[in-house]
Amino acid sequence: MELKLNTSGKVKTIEISGKFDIESTEEFESIFSKVTESNPGIVAIEMSRLDYIDSSGIGSLIKSLNNLKNKKGKLILIGMKPMIQNVFKLAKLDMFFEILSLGDFQSKYGQGDDDADINDLLRKS
Repeated sequence: MELKLNTSGKVKTIEISGKFDIESTEEFESIFSKVTESNPGIVAIEMSRLDYIDSSGIGSLIKSLNNLKNKKGKLILIGMKPMIQNVFKLAKLDMFFEILSLGDFQSKYGQGDDDADINDLLRKS
């Protein structure tokens, strides 16, 4: 799994690519924790390059959703491939997560170009 962080105003976006499985949940949760330390209003998980997610990855997203809700924040999943979106629909997870296409997200939240690198974020801690 590869992670990339983008920031646009109060929206923080974590891009996930590759496989999100038991081997990558610890890394994701660590990054998510650091991203949410500053209590961002909205965190988006950009999944257009995610090829595979297992129950560990889904569990990690649920944990992240609950943590952000406790901070009065909002988690949005964006750009899911159809096969991954079907997994969320079959498990009825689309009732808990806000799931948007990339276009809908950009028109609603207006993504900018302020990029930050995951390594820079990790160095700040």
